[in-house]
Amino acid sequence: MRFDEVLRRTDGPAVASEIDALRTPGRYVLEGVHQVSSGEHWQFRLDIDDAAQTWILERSRGPSSSYRDGIMQDEDGKSEGSFERSLAAGDVTKMALPTQLLWWGRASESLSPVLVQHVGTHSILVTFEHREDQAIRTTLVVDDNDGIARRRIGRGEEATIVTAVRSVSPEEVLPPAEFTPLTDWIRPSY
Repeated sequence: MRFDEVLRRTDGPAVASEIDALRTPGRYVLEGVHQVSSGEHWQFRLDIDDAAQTWILERSRGPSSSYRDGIMQDEDGKSEGSFERSLAAGDVTKMALPTQLLWWGRASESLSPVLVQHVGTHSILVTFEHREDQAIRTTLVVDDNDGIARRRIGRGEEATIVTAVRSVSPEEVLPPAEFTPLTDWIRPSY
């Protein structure tokens, strides 16, 4: 990976491939907070299993959604599709597989990476810019130990912050998610 140098748009797919190589397939549980541009936020727990190609997203506000056996179920009902396509349901699910974000300068993607940097002791910061307006930027922090994104900062006040990640066995049954109200800002752990 080329660190600390300005990248060309054509470098994006190679950067995505290197980020993808950091990811160890398995079953993971991610917990965090998603904030939308209006400043409203909700907490989440994502249980994702790469091998089984399943995921369940529980939210503190709003309905849960899931994907299993080729069927995605969300507030709009059921729909068929691939595991990869099901991740398009939102940026929260893509935190577990960050190269599924449409930000890597592939084909018609409007964002591409322009800078890759080490941040902290175990994280990679990727800065993206819009191809039509270089002033439009967004960032993604990926843990270099597991390839899972920990922070995604978008335009305006939109952000997704993963506060906890743990690996779980395929047969572990999780209790219902419990969300503790936030009382302070979430400090980064890079």
